[in-house]
Amino acid sequence: MIIPVNVILETSALCNVSCLGCALHGPESFVKRPFGNMKKKIWEPAIREIGSWDKKIALTVHGGGEPLLNPELKDIILFAKTFSNIDIGFLTNGMLLDEAWADFIIDVELDWIALSIDGVLPETHDIIRNHSDLVRVEKNLNTLLKLKKRKGAVFPNVKLNMVAYDQIMDQRDAFVEKWIDKVECVMVSNYRNPPSSKRWPGVPDKREPCSLLWSQMVVAWDGRLGLCCEDFNIDFSPGRIGEEAGLLELWNGREFSRVRELHSKGLYDKHPMCKICDTWAEGYAGKGRVDAKKGYHMIELPSQTVFMRN
Repeated sequence: MIIPVNVILETSALCNVSCLGCALHGPESFVKRPFGNMKKKIWEPAIREIGSWDKKIALTVHGGGEPLLNPELKDIILFAKTFSNIDIGFLTNGMLLDEAWADFIIDVELDWIALSIDGVLPETHDIIRNHSDLVRVEKNLNTLLKLKKRKGAVFPNVKLNMVAYDQIMDQRDAFVEKWIDKVECVMVSNYRNPPSSKRWPGVPDKREPCSLLWSQMVVAWDGRLGLCCEDFNIDFSPGRIGEEAGLLELWNGREFSRVRELHSKGLYDKHPMCKICDTWAEGYAGKGRVDAKKGYHMIELPSQTVFMRN
């Protein structure tokens, strides 16, 4: 029985922002599945099963939407924190991350939180991230950082992510410099435009099996399992938790085992999604280096460059 190390629970597929490159809510979105919030009848048995696994699990409670839109998110986090083998965090657009939320995630010792912020200028940020407000997002972020410092808290680790759209590539260095000394990690993600492209730059010539098939479990808001985080439309689901089977039964079932076998045999073109996807390269192409002049460590991956303080 294979047990993943990372589980993604899509607590919400709804969103209050429409970002330029978003497959679900962007101006050229192509995902057509229904959107909603994950209900307790899904998340409670899922987390309980994850908490029973004899393995440390990184639980990510975001997916294709904004997790803070789920009114049960605090209950989800509190329940997950009762299991010693679960580390938990989520990505947010920051618009709803008010002082009350900042207090909560610090006091509950959320392991990490990441905010999506595209650049340093409101005039471009607020166009790329339609219905977002850079001034408000930065205010919320600074409130979180000040509260964390005032409370002497170690957690949550705070991460930021900027998507390197052509329109804001000239803001990349300014974005890193603005935040690198204030947060634990700054990421600059390369831009692509699925479904027309699932390709990343800097991919090795030799194709290898995708480690996500053995390491990452994805559970959509309605309880259906997805093949991986690239299965935006949940086109390749083996079933729904609770109806057909438990999480591990579905994840180790016939359909996903068949895809793993294809990868093990190098038959990547035999799967319609895998043959056009470069995410497999994340586990094979990372390069780290230290910029002594600027004082931070960099890891370059096909999908993004990660900056961390030395």
